[in-house]
Amino acid sequence: MATYKEFLQNQGEKKWQGKWLEEKIDRADDFDKRPKKYILDMFPYPSGAGLHVGHPEGYTATDIYSRYWRLRGYNVLHPMGWDAFGLPAENYAIKTGTHPRVTTEQNIATFKRQIQSLGFSYDWDREIDTTDPKYYQWTQWIFLQLFKKGLAYEATVPINFCPSCKTGLANEEVKDGKCDRCGAEVERKNMRQWMLRITAYADRLLSGLDKLDWPESIKSLQRNWIGRSEGADVDFKIKCRDVACNVSTNAITVYTTRPDTLFGATYMVLSPEHKLVQELKNQIANWAEVEAYINIAKNKSDLERTELNKEKTGVELKGIKAINPVNNAEIPIWISDYVLASYGTGAIMAVPAHDTRDWEFAKKFALPIIDVIRPVEGEKHDDEQSRRTISAVVQRKSDNKFLLVKWKQFDWFSPVIGGIDGDETPEQAAEREVLEETGYKVRAVEKLGGEIESHFFAENKNVWRERFDQPVLLELIDENPEELNDEESARHEAVWLNGDEAIKKITHSYNAVGLQRYLAKNYAYTDVDEGVMINSEFLNGLVPAEAIGKMTSWLTEKGYGKKAINYKLRDWVFSRQRYWGEPIPLVHCESCKEKVMNNSATINFRE
Repeated sequence: MATYKEFLQNQGEKKWQGKWLEEKIDRADDFDKRPKKYILDMFPYPSGAGLHVGHPEGYTATDIYSRYWRLRGYNVLHPMGWDAFGLPAENYAIKTGTHPRVTTEQNIATFKRQIQSLGFSYDWDREIDTTDPKYYQWTQWIFLQLFKKGLAYEATVPINFCPSCKTGLANEEVKDGKCDRCGAEVERKNMRQWMLRITAYADRLLSGLDKLDWPESIKSLQRNWIGRSEGADVDFKIKCRDVACNVSTNAITVYTTRPDTLFGATYMVLSPEHKLVQELKNQIANWAEVEAYINIAKNKSDLERTELNKEKTGVELKGIKAINPVNNAEIPIWISDYVLASYGTGAIMAVPAHDTRDWEFAKKFALPIIDVIRPVEGEKHDDEQSRRTISAVVQRKSDNKFLLVKWKQFDWFSPVIGGIDGDETPEQAAEREVLEETGYKVRAVEKLGGEIESHFFAENKNVWRERFDQPVLLELIDENPEELNDEESARHEAVWLNGDEAIKKITHSYNAVGLQRYLAKNYAYTDVDEGVMINSEFLNGLVPAEAIGKMTSWLTEKGYGKKAINYKLRDWVFSRQRYWGEPIPLVHCESCKEKVMNNSATINFRE
């Protein structure tokens, strides 16, 4: 005998669900005077045996919400539809020899029966099937309007390509370099694709974020995704082994936000997919090596080439050079997978002194590093770096003077500064650094405080605290310094000053961490928003903000570049489907050599 629960499931629910469907109690009425509410679910993709648990989990919430507003007297539109195009159906059709329309219609019937058995309050008069020509004729119409406005266009772009599925993949469909569907190795391949020009709306997307009632953290992520930046396009002429390079352009254009650092550009890097690499094939003396590298790079995802790329790799394009427009210096051209064809122009000018990735690359391949910005006071640094850096306050008690070092190249003063090696204490590090940099033997007295705070600094005591890390007070124990090596002697000299004079000298000096980073040359000095231009001819002495404007104007005047705006946001690759996908409503006409618009309402699938 059936239980009461079974009775309700087998008789009661079926009876009332049938009555609800028959009477269309969940229908949204057109031109109704009641207030409106539109509640939309994400349409399921009808593949596989049927619904999975994630479908009713989400649909239950929207069903409750829809019923709530109906009970409050609203005219609620709550539709259901089927996002029914897709590669899985095509692959299944190839595997079984069954046309995808047949399997798609079967799957839709199954999904619909299962959803209706759950009693969800959908308006089935509004049911949508994306594979129905009556539906997609309108999305095709929209596509044609985009095409007419120049917002839909064709381009050859590198995409993730699965050789097994024979289709392009989105980045999220690639897992550990393999196709998420079939497990085949994915390669990067240049293919002709339809693109949607979403970058045309980048500024509107940015300004619109200010009007959204979203958490600021989410809006910040969106701004970073759009990634608007201002800079300059700069042209580097190409010099080949032969007189004529025989390429489509005589220059490599790079986009940079820091045209002020052009004098520090010591080499260029192209993405392995850059079109000029193939065009310059006959000029490249080591083409076999270059081609082998290209083949390796094309099998890496963008993530592997950027965020996950810890070890810099690359190959020089031997036989060709680029000409730096600011000084006519010939600089080498390399290809490396840390440069992406999809960002900017797919080429960069490398300034290794002030960019971490460029510095790592330059150090590995022994390329020149030219400083063009020196640090200034107030550089910010993290606590970990501070804990590894000291500044030495050396007092000579015989005349109550203090030791500073004068940096000869820049004519500025600082205390002795340096890093803490291994298990050294700050006091041990200070004693060692003073001996190495000045030749004087000293002994640590105490950390900054007490006598030195009241006597040396008086009202200026915060100068140390703000500008220098872990100040250590030391006293001179031998007034006869040891002889310095040539490197240290060329770099600076020791001077003794009274307290007030010393304070005046260091008030406009440089932060210890920035100075150490800059002079050590063991990493790039990247805090370049605050600095002074050096080794840059007509920019010398300017702060970067001034230098950027002056260099951009100079490039424009000389015809070597121009002001430009760039976005991290890329145009959308639209045409990833091969067969079981919405037909693009244009065809290529071989005889008339132009695109011809089809009547989108009459397109049929190939049988």
